Amino acid sequence: MIGWNATLDVGDEASLALDVDSTSLRVREGTGGMQALTGDDKANIEQTINDEVLLRTPIQFRSSVVQLGDRRLDVEGELTLMGETQPIAFELAVDGGSRLNGSAVVKQSEWGMTPYTALFGALVVTDEVEVGIDVTLGAAEEYELMRPQELKPALLELDGISRLTIEAHYQLYRGYVAKRNEIVEQLAAADRGGANQVYSDLRALKIELASAIGAIRNHELYFEQLGGEGRNPAGAAGRMIERDFRSAEDWRADLKATGLAGRGWAWTAYDWDEGRLFNYVGDANNAYPIWNATPLIVLDVQEHAYVLDFGTDREAYIDAFFANLDWSVVNDRVWTHAIPLKS
Repeated sequence: MIGWNATLDVGDEASLALDVDSTSLRVREGTGGMQALTGDDKANIEQTINDEVLLRTPIQFRSSVVQLGDRRLDVEGELTLMGETQPIAFELAVDGGSRLNGSAVVKQSEWGMTPYTALFGALVVTDEVEVGIDVTLGAAEEYELMRPQELKPALLELDGISRLTIEAHYQLYRGYVAKRNEIVEQLAAADRGGANQVYSDLRALKIELASAIGAIRNHELYFEQLGGEGRNPAGAAGRMIERDFRSAEDWRADLKATGLAGRGWAWTAYDWDEGRLFNYVGDANNAYPIWNATPLIVLDVQEHAYVLDFGTDREAYIDAFFANLDWSVVNDRVWTHAIPLKS
């Protein structure tokens, strides 16, 4: 399940650890009422849980004792909710050696939580909540679940690019992170025996994973470099731009033209084989600039990056992008990747 990460170690010192993104909780159904919950009801309940009950804080469980009995696990440990940690114990049945199921009772008031009510008291969640557990065990995966990076406050006060655009853009990025995690989980159970180049589930998942990862990396670089005062390139990046483009004006004009020509992305990247900077164009999330090149400046030219503020005027958006570049971040990338500043 997306947002849930559990590890069961059944070695000499058995242990169970669970980390949960509380915003991943979903309302499936309500019982006992005069009518079923609507989609809007469920969405409102989920928002209230996030904003007023759990406050988007992580949920964590760490075992202190895990005992293997006759087709069962007896588990004791500590559960953390809303920053409050309390002991809890439960039993899990072992089915076939690869499936665990059982339940644990959480009394909300013991963690300082007020049971949830809504619809003027017509909808009530009891103090004691039974949490059902039904999982299939798998081998340790090559990839761990990814968490989205936080959005810098400075990005909400850009010159010419609105807060509305940035917030919508950031939610799109979070969606790519969720999609990447979903695909990783599906790959763990994918049938590799039927893989082929025409079509297979494995092929489709691998292609979509490359697209999701490309979108994540590009968006993280894009957000990180904004929030500055623009102006002309300075420092190491400025010297490299003057060396390889003759002037900041020529670099800016070429990157703008590259962005106008692209359908997805434009990058100023250092090509390690050529030993210089170049402005590359990319049409899709899984179209990287070029092998053995390090992107230093990342320009998103997909419609979601500018249409709310500029309509179809992509050129005006690119000018606003230049005006908000943070050259200290770009220079940090130069030094982090040890790019040579040879003349």
